[in-house]
This record gives sequence, C-alpha cells and structure tokens, in this order.
Amino acid sequence: LTKRLKKVVYQSICYIVYSLKYSDFSILGHEIEFSNTGKYNTIKLNVDNRNIEITGKIDRVDTAKLSDKQFVRIIDYKSSSKDIDMNQVLSGLQIQLITYLDAICDQTELEASGILYMGLIDNVVKNAKNLSEEEIENKIRNNFKMKGLILADISVVKMMDNKLQTGSSDIVPVYIGKDGTISEKKSSVINKEEFNKLQLRVKEIIKEISREILKGKIDIKPYNYNKKTGCDYCKYKTICMFNTNIKGNEYNYISKKQF
Repeated sequence: LTKRLKKVVYQSICYIVYSLKYSDFSILGHEIEFSNTGKYNTIKLNVDNRNIEITGKIDRVDTAKLSDKQFVRIIDYKSSSKDIDMNQVLSGLQIQLITYLDAICDQTELEASGILYMGLIDNVVKNAKNLSEEEIENKIRNNFKMKGLILADISVVKMMDNKLQTGSSDIVPVYIGKDGTISEKKSSVINKEEFNKLQLRVKEIIKEISREILKGKIDIKPYNYNKKTGCDYCKYKTICMFNTNIKGNEYNYISKKQF
C-alpha cells in the first residue's frame, strides 16, 4: 500500500508540474478559505429577509491575465476520477465549485474561466507490454487530464494549454478542430452567458436549500440518481433506519433537468 501511495503521489506531482509548465495560469493559492478570517469573505445571501452565511475551503485557485482582463479557475483534487454532471449541479448535488467560483467573482474583478477536477489516481495502463515508454507516459498523462467545465473562449483555452494548436488537449477537456475553433461536441465548454446563468441558478438552489433548513425540513428522503444514493457512504444508516419497505420511506429520485 505504501509503495502504491508513493507511486500515486509521484505521478500526481509530475502531472501537476506538467500542467503548470504548459499553462499561462499561475497558482493564486491552495486551501483557500471563505470565512471571516480567510482570503475571501464568507458567502453571504439574503433569504426571505434573513442573512445566510456560508463558509468553506477550496483546494486550489489559479489566475491568468489576458489583455485587460483577469481570469480565475478553480481546481478540486479528487482521489478518484470525477467530472461535472450538469444534472447533479441543477439538482443541488454538485454545487461546491460553482459556488466558490461565483463568490470569488463577486468579491473581485476576476472573470470565470473554469471549474475543474483533477483526479489523483493510481494509473493502470492496459496492454503496457505492447507499448513504448512514450506511449505509456502519454496514456498516464491522458488519465490525469482535468475534467470539468471551461469557458468557450479560444484565447482562454490556449492559456490553459499554451502548446495546443489543434486536436485534443492532454491538460483540459477541450478539442480544437483543424479550422482553429473549439469543437463543442468534443469539448466540455460553456460560453460566458451560460456561465453567468449557471452561477445565478446555483445561487437560487442554495437559497432554496437554505429555506428548507430554516423551515426545519428534515425529511428522511435521500437522493437516488443512476442507482447511486445518499445512503451509499452514510455513517448514520443505523440511526436513520431508512428502509423503502417502511411506509413513507421513499427516495428522492433525480430526473433529467434542463439548463
């Protein structure tokens, strides 16, 4: 286990260095707090004339300058592969990154450019015996490629991967066609208007969650999405005693939502 962990840490550091080497973004900070004593203030919302404050911490914040604009992206390290699922975002299950990005944009003059997950995982390359060392390295690098959403702006994309001319980036989830434009089908991108709309939508989701908390709504109704539920890793199953065989115990099934 120790040998495997050392291997994962070493590979992860190598890829993080690689992704920074070919990027015009620089790290603003790690473990950045949103609190009364943190780099950024608490996230404040007014919900039905009641003030709500949210505190938290994000793994990494990067910034880059382009002409007279300063862009910001948020990166969250994960011990497994993870991507942005818009259906989970709109259902309130995956709103952390958007919330922090929106808070930074509100408190500064920085413009949103991306929310990304970086998986720090133990890479297993299949059929490695038939591959050269360079091909194995490329496969490992591709497995480490960040996932998420980035701004559909070719200049911003090329700041995130400044060696990319055409084809697929091995750093961010984007593909540039032979005509020099971003392929929306092969990329995970949204335009500025959509980014703004998403930030506003998440604020409304947080307000709705806050209203339910303030009203004391604590129904035993865990989510169920693609056969994954809020009970899968819950430590309090024996206390909650949720059981669909008991009358009134039902899952909150998440259906596809429109953005």
